[in-house]
Amino acid sequence: MRSSRCLVLFFAAALVLKASTSFGAIVTDSGPFSFPLSPNSAIVALDLFNPALGTLNFVELAIDGTVQANVTAENDSAIAGNMSVNLTGILDATAFGLSAAANIIQAAGPVAVAATDGVSGSGPDFNDFGLVSGTDSDTDLTLTVGSFIGPGTFNANVDGSGGFSISGVTDSTLQISSFEGFGTVTVTYNYTPIPEPGTLALGALALVGMASLRKRHRLTV
Repeated sequence: MRSSRCLVLFFAAALVLKASTSFGAIVTDSGPFSFPLSPNSAIVALDLFNPALGTLNFVELAIDGTVQANVTAENDSAIAGNMSVNLTGILDATAFGLSAAANIIQAAGPVAVAATDGVSGSGPDFNDFGLVSGTDSDTDLTLTVGSFIGPGTFNANVDGSGGFSISGVTDSTLQISSFEGFGTVTVTYNYTPIPEPGTLALGALALVGMASLRKRHRLTV
């Protein structure tokens, strides 16, 4: 009975050691960006992976981005229509061959507008769409991790562009203000941790115990 209990204990210790080295851990770092459009760019400094943590398995680069602006539009044609404003934008983060791109498509409207009244900036042919905003996110992954290892930081380059268009009327005037892109870039490191000394000792004890049980079994056969 005692031998059976010891065997269970040793196997449990061995499983603890295996679990501590087989499953990847995760560490992340994030940084914001913001710039007027369009186009424009920014640099986000992110932490490199500390090799003292363990063995780096793979790296993910992610972007969460928003493009927005305050928009007004006016029908300049002699025919009434249902007017919509369409936003398109792209925010692309790159680093060491990784590229994560937020592709943004957003519409506001349709809004019924009258034929032009000849007066700019007001009237039934004019509409204030307010803040038109779109968001998107993307992630890219690499197993080529050497460039991400070391002290200090690396630069993720963010490039942004965007534009607006009007649909539903044949002739129009579009006014845009506070046109900007912003968001967050995140790097995620998946790694295999270096086992803690206590875990190594427990695993070593399991191996010694299992060897002892094998020897005892041979002696009693």
